[in-house]
Amino acid sequence: MSKKNKIIKGGFYLTIVNVLSQLLAIVVNIVLARLLLPEDFGLVALTLTYIGFITLFTNMGFGSSIIHESKTSEEQLSSIYWLNYGLSIFSFLIIISTSQFAASFYNEPKLTTIVIVAALNILLNPFYIIHYKLLERDLEFKSISKINLSGTLIGSVAAIIGAFIGLGVYALILQSLVSSAVRLVMIMLYKRWRPKFYFNFKEIKHMVWYSLKFKASNMVMYFERNVDYLILGKFFTSVVLGYYAFAYNIMYTPVKRISYIFSEVLFPSFSSFKNDKEKIMKGYYKSLQLIAMISLPSMAIIAFNAELIIQFVFGGKWDAAIPIVKILCFAGAIQSISQFGGVIFSSIGKPEVSLYVSIGRTILTVLAIVIGVQYGVLWVAYFLVISKALSFMLFLIVLNHHIPVSMTKLFDNLKVSLLIIAILSIMYYFVENHFLTINAWLVLIMMGLSALSLIYVFQKQIILEIVSVIKSKAKS
Repeated sequence: MSKKNKIIKGGFYLTIVNVLSQLLAIVVNIVLARLLLPEDFGLVALTLTYIGFITLFTNMGFGSSIIHESKTSEEQLSSIYWLNYGLSIFSFLIIISTSQFAASFYNEPKLTTIVIVAALNILLNPFYIIHYKLLERDLEFKSISKINLSGTLIGSVAAIIGAFIGLGVYALILQSLVSSAVRLVMIMLYKRWRPKFYFNFKEIKHMVWYSLKFKASNMVMYFERNVDYLILGKFFTSVVLGYYAFAYNIMYTPVKRISYIFSEVLFPSFSSFKNDKEKIMKGYYKSLQLIAMISLPSMAIIAFNAELIIQFVFGGKWDAAIPIVKILCFAGAIQSISQFGGVIFSSIGKPEVSLYVSIGRTILTVLAIVIGVQYGVLWVAYFLVISKALSFMLFLIVLNHHIPVSMTKLFDNLKVSLLIIAILSIMYYFVENHFLTINAWLVLIMMGLSALSLIYVFQKQIILEIVSVIKSKAKS
């Protein structure tokens, strides 16, 4: 199979699986939101943020170097494997020994035990992460799709059962642990590589250096994405944080899924023709168009119908999250078209550039939160929208310095999605100001049909291409 066909086929499988995973995540979130309390979601947000903060400094993450290298010897892979596992054990020990500090800092005594249980996941990941990255490097997206879907499905079932029998916050922790365990078993079946008892740092020194640059970028990116929890957890109660985390998940889960599809495919794909910048930008514009076509109208519809959706789907106990959702959806819309762009720098062997961009984004995010927290959680959301817009502009400026960016092509690939948002906004304005008295369900249906109709009219060629790919894959 040619590289192009392998990439297309892999992208197809990842897309299908992530659509299924997205639908599953929506169903699971609905069930868990009805079974658990806002406080549970707030405690998990604090737990995962704290663990993520520690592992930023103690876990290297060598997967990026394996993908970028394209070819690695058995000795190099074995050395990377054992180094990665040693760092993971170190991370685990640091986390469990400082769990009480986390509980004291956030004034949440329950955090001590929750953090220790959640940290068990760190001991599972190094068993399979190198195998997983080898599958990515070899563009084995079909296998990756099966692994991810199985892990998500079984982990979700475990979480629902745990919540139903009264595990509370630990049901959310169980979801992650079971998901990782399933991935471990399946990856071992799909990738029968076994590390040797061999370690030579000199042979992997250049890979470690690449990973350091890549990790530095991810460290700053982590702060950008999670600094809100780090700060808000200190100023707000776990209940308020739970409402914020709930709203953020509604906004970010679709964004994460969509960006994940493209990042998983584009990084190894772009790396395979890293010297052809024209091809990279062509792939970027096309990916931008596809993401915008899905995420921008979706986020707008959720924002304009947040009250109906949340009250009907999740129940009245989440009413306090409605205004936060309305605002954060627009932050999610902007983030969806900017988040995956960093793979370009990593693909051309300059992950440090993503670091510089992430530092700028983090500064903007921190400013937004620090200013917003003085006036309440809603103002935090407002300022985050502004920071996401400025972050996207910053990314484009830096990208243009390394690879010429055509603003005309950029706008051409976004104009249809922006037009749809403008039309939906006009509809919302007339309904909100009572120029039109329409049932809330009818408004939601009208907006959905309008968005779909406009997408079909203006993006018919792309839709037909996608349908053609689906048909060809179904036959094969």
